[in-house]
This record gives sequence, structure tokens and C-alpha cells, in this order.
Amino acid sequence: MALRRQEDREYVGIQAPAALAMALFEQTGLRELIDSRFAIDTRQKLTPGNAVKALLGNMIGTMRKNSLYNVSNPYLSAPVDLLFGEKVDLPALGGRAFSRNLDRLFEKDLPGLTYECYSVLCDFYGLTSNVFNIDSTNFTINAAYKDADIIGAAVPERCGHAKDGRNDKLVYSLLSVTDENSVLCYECPYDGATADSVMDKGALEFLSGKVDPRESTVIADCKIATGPLVDMMQSEGFGFIAKCPDRFGQNARDRIVYSVKNGIMDPSLVRDGWELYDTDAEVDGRMLRFIAYRTTDDISAGIEYLRDQGMKESKAIFDRFSSRTFNCEIDAKRALDDALAINGESAYDVIWSMDSVEISRGYGHRGRPRKDEKPMTKTEFRVNIQLEFNEERAKALSQDRGVRVLVTNLPRTDDDADNIRHGATADTVLLSYLGQYRIEHAFRLMKDGMHMSRVYIHRPSRENAMMFIISLGTMLTGVMDHVLKEKGFNITATGISDRFMTLILEHDRLNDCESFRGPSALTDEFLEYVEALGIDPDHLIH
Repeated sequence: MALRRQEDREYVGIQAPAALAMALFEQTGLRELIDSRFAIDTRQKLTPGNAVKALLGNMIGTMRKNSLYNVSNPYLSAPVDLLFGEKVDLPALGGRAFSRNLDRLFEKDLPGLTYECYSVLCDFYGLTSNVFNIDSTNFTINAAYKDADIIGAAVPERCGHAKDGRNDKLVYSLLSVTDENSVLCYECPYDGATADSVMDKGALEFLSGKVDPRESTVIADCKIATGPLVDMMQSEGFGFIAKCPDRFGQNARDRIVYSVKNGIMDPSLVRDGWELYDTDAEVDGRMLRFIAYRTTDDISAGIEYLRDQGMKESKAIFDRFSSRTFNCEIDAKRALDDALAINGESAYDVIWSMDSVEISRGYGHRGRPRKDEKPMTKTEFRVNIQLEFNEERAKALSQDRGVRVLVTNLPRTDDDADNIRHGATADTVLLSYLGQYRIEHAFRLMKDGMHMSRVYIHRPSRENAMMFIISLGTMLTGVMDHVLKEKGFNITATGISDRFMTLILEHDRLNDCESFRGPSALTDEFLEYVEALGIDPDHLIH
């Protein structure tokens, strides 16, 4: 079958997911907010807000890496003047224009601008939050050593603990904050070797100027539970929940775990099989609340660990008895007792028995033995070992080892207050801490979905600006996920990008209208999501 080529075919269109993302960016007022931070330059066709819009559309519309001068590829057939301003044509979406706009963006307070964009989105969708999840991560880049090209730019360094295990590469450190709706609200890049405490302090200082600490609770991992940071949160008025570090407050965690082992844990009221221990302890002159907890998964995982690892350790202790004999029964028993003592914390029962064996010692002379001469023998002793897994002992050991401890300053109450800052049950404190997955989801999206290395950039200052744009993409997808879930739809922003990648939104310039090219079932479904997100379907491009 021959390929038919059609000449002079008019086609103006764009992938539907990219159009939706850019319409969301436009109609919620984010593009206007960003452009309002810059003086008008009549010589510039592509404004900073529209440059961000184009980069966001590129991130969602294509899955391959690009250089800046190839960002325009998804827009080769798009009505770029309608999407990015009447002065914009395809050459205006060139690498130089994007580079210039990244430079202009870097000059602004990008963490502050990130929070302003977050506030605009929250106002648009009526979202509120008084709980904030704080965490830091790092990501590697394929580059040689870099110096800051502009004062204040975070630079990549080797830190020795790259999250992807590639310690041979340079890394950036990144501090992020998400709210209780899983929406990213703050992000700040740091040099690759920056200490976690420095980044956490920066986030707390930032939040204290944006929210009312007396009404807000921050949740973080154990890195935020240090004396200086706890003092800071207490003095600012923040509520906090954190995993208790091993050495926090002169080993307060060990004292709590010891109390659990010698006391009784209360059953959780919200999760079957979970157990809690809620107590107070003084740390450096301040009373803090500690919640020890143990889950059924912790016990099950502990049992399986003791089954596998315990067998390896016990065999390493007792295998030598299978090939060794002892001169006397006393020596054999002494060696066995020593081995049993070493194996004392094992979940394996040691079933043993002792046999006497006759060991030949030869004839006592050279040459052939005489007629009817029998060899001399010696009686020695061999210990027989059999290992049997003790399920009940493994469960008991797992209960001790599976205890984890949280530290918080939230007041203890029998019933939760409307705002947990003013009172929370132990169950609620635990569930709030486990909600830390929200920020891990944001990190996964930034690294694997939006791709930190999506666009090839050489200057640290521009990389910092690109991280701001990626944070906006992460913020938008977080909002989309939350709103769609609240409206009862079982799909995410990433799911929309994957499902509707073949759906094209075409623009008819003559009649000034749009239509979809693709299956009608997909079109109807896509429009349901557009309307659920509060986007005007008649202005997906305009």
C-alpha cells in the first residue's frame, strides 16, 4: 500500500494534556502573577510567565529530554500566538528566549514566588491547610564540577550520600514543604553538601513569616528533632511531630522503649492490631510528648527477618559442631554452652544431643599390622545440632524490636480539636506523621515525572530557576490530584497525561473555535475532568 502525501494541509493543534495544564496555569492567574513581578519590556516577545507556561506544557506533553532550543518541538503546529501572547511566533520559543527568562526568574525571590503561586491556587479552589510536611532530598546531575555563576546560586557538590546511590556524581540538595492536601507550597535548592539542619531551619523561618505558627503544625522526619530546632519551633509557637532520633534528649527514645517493654501498650482505636504508648518526658528542661507505636506489619516483618537472618546467624554459630569432635564430654558441653549463650537472642530453638564416637589412632608402629592385631582407638564426643524456628519467641522478639517513637508538643486530648495544634489523640498524631508520604510523592514526581534533568542547562543559576518551574509543575499536579479525588474521580494528573496523550485539541482560526481529534469517548471523558477542575472548556487555548 502506497503512502499518500497530502499537500497544503492546514493543521493547528496541541496535545490535550498539555493544553489542560497550560489552561490551568492561565485561568488560575499564575501566568499573570509571574508576569506582574517584572517590568514590561516591549522588545521581548516571550514574557517570563509565558516562558514558564511553555516549559510546563513541554514537561507534560513529552517524555524525552530536551535542550532549551528544542522546547518548542511540541508547539510546531500549535497556535503559539494564542497560547503565549500575540507577539509570539515559533522562533520566539527559541533557546535564547528561554535562557534569558530563566536569568530573569533567578533574580526574584523564587521561594517566596512559589508560595504566592500556592496561595493563588488555594484561593481559586478554596483549599486550606494548617499542617505542613517538611523534608529534604538530593538528586544527581550529569556534569563536571560547577561554580556559582551568580552570587547566591546553589551549586551541585558531592555529598557522599546521594539518594540514587551514585556518589560519584554531583548532587543538588532540595528542601520542600507540602500541605495536608499534598500540594507543594515551598521549595528551595541548596548546595549539594548542605546540612539537613540548615535546610530545615530555612523552611521554619520561611513558614513563620507566611502562616500563623500558633495555628500551624509541621511534620518531619528525625532530622528536625534537634535541640536548637525544637527550641526554635517552641519559641515561634509551631506545633510539631517528628520521628524521635536515637540520641535525642540524652537517649530519651531508649527510655521510652524500655518503658514499653516493661509496660502495656494500648490498642489503637483506628487500626486493628496497632498498639500505642503515650507518655510525657522532660528533655533539656522542657516537657515533650512521646508516642511509641507498633504495627502488625512491624511484627510480621520482624518475624520474617528473624526467620531468615536468624537461620544464617545460628548456622554460622553451630555448623562447626558437625565436623568437630571433643576429647571429653565436659569439653563438648562447655563449647555447646558458649554457643548457646551467643545464640541467646535468636528465635531458633536448639535441639541437641551428644554421641560418643570411636576414633582410630592407628597401630602405634610402622609397617603392616600383625595378624589379628587391632588398631588403637580413642573415645571422643560429637554434638548433634538441629535448629527449629520458634514462632512465638519470634513474635515476642519482634514486639520489642518493632517499637518506633514519635516526639511532639501537641497537647494530649481525648477528642481531637478542630485544629490538631490545639489537641490531638495519640492515634491522630501517628496518622498525621504517617501522612509524610505526601512529600515523598512530590519528590517522586519531581524526580521521575517532571524530571529534574528534563532540560539540559549548564549554569547553576538557570538550574535553580528551572527547579522553581518544576516546583510549579509539581504544585499544579498536586492540586489536580486533590481536586479530582474530592470530586470522586479515580484518576491523577499523571493518569490524564498518559491516557489522553493521543487526543489532540485543534484550533480553527477561521471560525475561532476548537475541536478534538480522537475517539469521542475520550473526548467526553476529558471534558469531564476539565469541568471538574473548574477550567472553562471554551478557553483551553485562548
